[in-house]
Amino acid sequence: MAREIKRIRTKEVESIPSKDGRMSTFTWLLMGLLLALSAGGLTGVLASYYLNNSRYSVEVSALATYRPPQVTTIYADDGETILAEFAIEKRIPIKIQDVPANVKNALLDIEDNRFYDHIGIDPYRIAGVVFKNITTGKVEGASTITQQLAKNLFLYKDQTYTRKVNEWAVALQIERFYTKDQILEMYMNYVFLGAGAYGFEAGARTYFGKSLKDLNLEESALLAAIPKSPEYSPTRNMEKAKTRRDIVLDQMAKYGHITEAEANAAQAKPIKLADTAYYQSLPKSTAWDYPVEEVRKYLEDKYTTRVAQGGLKVYTTINVEGQKIATKIIRERLRTFDRGRKWRSEYQDILVDPEGQPLTDEKEIAKTLTSFKHADWYGDEYDEGEYIKGLVVKANPASEEVGVRFGKYKSVVTVKDMGRSGKRPKDELKPGFLAEFLVKKVDAENQMLEVELTQVPEIQASLVCINSHNGEVVTMV
Repeated sequence: MAREIKRIRTKEVESIPSKDGRMSTFTWLLMGLLLALSAGGLTGVLASYYLNNSRYSVEVSALATYRPPQVTTIYADDGETILAEFAIEKRIPIKIQDVPANVKNALLDIEDNRFYDHIGIDPYRIAGVVFKNITTGKVEGASTITQQLAKNLFLYKDQTYTRKVNEWAVALQIERFYTKDQILEMYMNYVFLGAGAYGFEAGARTYFGKSLKDLNLEESALLAAIPKSPEYSPTRNMEKAKTRRDIVLDQMAKYGHITEAEANAAQAKPIKLADTAYYQSLPKSTAWDYPVEEVRKYLEDKYTTRVAQGGLKVYTTINVEGQKIATKIIRERLRTFDRGRKWRSEYQDILVDPEGQPLTDEKEIAKTLTSFKHADWYGDEYDEGEYIKGLVVKANPASEEVGVRFGKYKSVVTVKDMGRSGKRPKDELKPGFLAEFLVKKVDAENQMLEVELTQVPEIQASLVCINSHNGEVVTMV
């Protein structure tokens, strides 16, 4: 019996891959190195914790009253209609109790599944990651959510030993002052999620056009996938975003928060984003652009940087319907006047490089024509009688027509659609030209528009309407 046990033990030892017994020595050296690193790291953390206790304790304790930059909102005279929003960081604070379970589980499962068990740093995770980094050569992080919060709020992001030790020390202090839910709430309101969105509520509204509480499973997983790096933002790299989202779903299934069937079903779905994800730097022109600009200049003179980060609520005397009518009248009169002027054939060409030289690579040209977006296309909602910009994407040399794109909508422009230009489509409109068109008919079912070529008037005009009873400015164009 003893001989049989010895044979089994010998077989177990021999089953470990080795070369002349060197694997066993390497294993012992590796274990010793891990212990040394752990001991050294722990010593450094404790030393830094006590040395920096007074340095960061005031800032950490002040987090309870910390107000991150918030959106300033401009309202019309009814006190409800939002005319504009100003923000350095688009952020909408949310309470932890209002965070849906799927969102919370997705974040913790991918970023810090032992969040409610560790003390701000996770020795088990650190040891595991160090072992994996040494054995595989792949560098992975072991930062907890508390550490990430400490790094983002108080420390530089350079990868140095000193910064890492300070990060651990600050994380310990954060855990000392706040509950786990408070820490998670601060993190979810602070973290950058790409596309100009800070915090999970702003992220939900930016990427999906709805509140955090209304997200489905795959949307929750996608949002939780982004904090690791901005490169996982779907507006930056859709393929990487989907891969990372699917990993989050796998983690949720691994830790029992969803079933494998639910994970597989969610992974099979494509990523669908709202227009708000793409149009952060392309605000659509509105009837109240002019009064909003005047309000912005006034606020900046009086409140300086608070305008874009103070979360101000500004109530104006601008009447929405009056402003729409005034803007429409001015634009119609200008166009009527411009009809008596010569045709200028002035178009913006998007198929040029930063130096203004024409693009020559066919793949780059095709990509530019496909990916280009204009503020007029926001929402892909068009009305008859509306003037919008269209991108010429295709010209057929064999016929008198060109293809024009308006976001998801398309139009085939023929000779009869060339307005008063008197030109032939293929002679006047080249692929890459951005021209103005009048919408004559909308076919929403087939996403087609019937349009007529127009041009933007050169002459300008203004109109201000004042309430004669109280002197309030009602409209401004």
